[in-house]
Amino acid sequence: MKKSVLAGIFFRSLSMQSSWNFRSMQNLGFAYCLIPLAKCGINKKWVCGMLTRHLRPFSSNPYLTGAIIASVARLEEESFGGSDCPRAVILKEALMAPYAAAGDPFFWGGLRLFSSVAGVILAFEEFLFAPLFLLLIYNSIHIWIRLKGFVEGYRDAKGGIAFMGKMALPHKTKILKWSAAVFIAILGACLMDLSFPILGFSWPLALAGTLVIILLSYYLISRGVSSIALLYGGAFFSLALAWV
Repeated sequence: MKKSVLAGIFFRSLSMQSSWNFRSMQNLGFAYCLIPLAKCGINKKWVCGMLTRHLRPFSSNPYLTGAIIASVARLEEESFGGSDCPRAVILKEALMAPYAAAGDPFFWGGLRLFSSVAGVILAFEEFLFAPLFLLLIYNSIHIWIRLKGFVEGYRDAKGGIAFMGKMALPHKTKILKWSAAVFIAILGACLMDLSFPILGFSWPLALAGTLVIILLSYYLISRGVSSIALLYGGAFFSLALAWV
């Protein structure tokens, strides 16, 4: 496959979420990504068959689908002129759920939270380029994972499984979440220092206290306490503290 065709497939994969639908989710976007490959086919029957079989329901994390798309493109390329390519369909259906399970917590629950809190802290510190810093952290990481996964997926035609294994996203998700909790504690300490200066809180004490509250809240939620109850409890506590 020409590099220009591969580049076309990759750039189309960046926008596959734009055609998301409730019936088949990302299927239109998946087929849209394979159009550059379809244009290389001479046999119209094969082209129609390829696009039709990849209109089946598909849903995964959009940042990890590049590896699946690249592997499917490689398998379809190897079957040029053939009537069907069951390996490509089996591969995408086997990997979409595991990649969603690994990618959603990492990107939505870890990386996005970490980047957002870091950006807010920099904004409170009156750093002019805080929004750009947030976007730089988030976009540089997810674009690199998309590109590297796409390359490895095309190379091994197995969905880049080895690359995803080395990434160890579940482990990195835990690190990002705990780092975000520490950053939230720092942010809380800054807010307490601004809101209650008359109490004479020292910055280290406020930081430690906020971190203890966050960890206690995490423990209570893990024990079944409703997050709504914690939010209302925290609000009443803050009102009482402000009244005093």
